[in-house]
Amino acid sequence: MNFAAAAADMHRQELARLSHYVTPTPEQLRAMTAAALSAEIAGMWERLGHEVITNPDDAAELVHRMGARKFITACANPSDATPTRSAAIRHLRDRVVAASAERGFFFSVHGFTAEALHYAEAAPVQSVDCAQLVRELRRSREGMKLPQTYKAMCRQCGDIVQHRIDRKETLPCENGHPVAPPISRADLIKPTPKPAPSQTVTGQPAPASSPAIIRYRNMSAKAQRRRAIKAHNRRAWAGAAHRQN
Repeated sequence: MNFAAAAADMHRQELARLSHYVTPTPEQLRAMTAAALSAEIAGMWERLGHEVITNPDDAAELVHRMGARKFITACANPSDATPTRSAAIRHLRDRVVAASAERGFFFSVHGFTAEALHYAEAAPVQSVDCAQLVRELRRSREGMKLPQTYKAMCRQCGDIVQHRIDRKETLPCENGHPVAPPISRADLIKPTPKPAPSQTVTGQPAPASSPAIIRYRNMSAKAQRRRAIKAHNRRAWAGAAHRQN
């Protein structure tokens, strides 16, 4: 019996399972299909406590809720390398109004024109560029630890071998057949070059501050104060470290 197809299917499943724990790089986000990017953002909202009520594979928009609040998310197609224009922001604003939603979020991994940013400032729509998206994806994964093991199938007998992502040694299955590791840490975690201090990942001037795109959580006032103090301390530490360098 040929186990190659089953082994390839297990490899895809295990790679997808492990990738769930890793924040994509800007380059990976820009290389995604529209459906894959929408699914990535839907997963982010769910990890942040939202209920996504639209299937990202079947709709250009995501409708999601946080308690009684209703939001609409739209994404620019990553294959279109041009910055998002104001017409897309205007369309999302109209959808927010028609759906009686509280707010809209427009994600564009290739940025926005100046006119689009100006329009978003006066509309119930928040523009989110690639650098902001990466920060929010990372924030949504806080506390999630990447599993260190995964399964691989022997292509000769179908036996299952457990590999580690930090090991490159070939292991034998129970029948003595060699099973080389099909996944490594480098498949999951890419080196990310640090942008210049005055530039964001997209090459545009960095904003004065980078608040989370949404903070609608059922938190007590005391918990909110603690979170705000921690955020302030992180920013102060980062500023001090930058000045020392």
